[in-house]
Amino acid sequence: MDKKLAAVPLFSMLEEVRLEWLAERCPPRDLPEGATIAHAGDPARHLVILERGTLSAGYDTSYGSRVRFATATGPCVIDKAAVLGGGTHTATWTASATCRVRFLPADLLRDLIDEVPPLRDHIMRHLSEQVNRDRRARVRRASPQPVVHIADWIAESMRTQGSRITLPGAQQGLGEEIGLSRVTVNRALRVLAEAGAIRIEPGVVVVLNPERLIAAATSTGR
Repeated sequence: MDKKLAAVPLFSMLEEVRLEWLAERCPPRDLPEGATIAHAGDPARHLVILERGTLSAGYDTSYGSRVRFATATGPCVIDKAAVLGGGTHTATWTASATCRVRFLPADLLRDLIDEVPPLRDHIMRHLSEQVNRDRRARVRRASPQPVVHIADWIAESMRTQGSRITLPGAQQGLGEEIGLSRVTVNRALRVLAEAGAIRIEPGVVVVLNPERLIAAATSTGR
């Protein structure tokens, strides 16, 4: 069995023979930091399977500014909706560190869904979870309290990264992603560190006390 593919949540329910089929048709590729794997506006003809590493999504506006979206840390897949809908990539995806990826052609993905009916429901659940994550992100942006905003972002990231959270582009990148300045992000992280909820390392936040973090994320008194 290809253990790397089995670790990708979208394919976790596939049998060994299907995983071997995927591995054979989608050989892994190692990409260096800074490599771009998808451009905003390009047709989404392949599902990008991220086995290892981190990808950041951004969009350059016609006014010269850059919008940073959420990051993706492997194992996972990106732009599922665009690929299944035959649309275009809505962001430019760039490797934040060395990554290992596979590219699954859209037609092969559809064939796989047709041949393995339970996979359809599995993918629908993942798409629903993505919609809910996006909604929670919009709620975070509406919060006027930076500490609450940052604490909630960390708590959300724990769902996929565990207690050791990699910041997207360090504190500057996190600020771009959630709409705060680097200075504001730094201050909020220090408040959480002083409360004993987290420890700050270069480019990383380590959650020490989830209860204190959740209390900060739901606080309205700061």
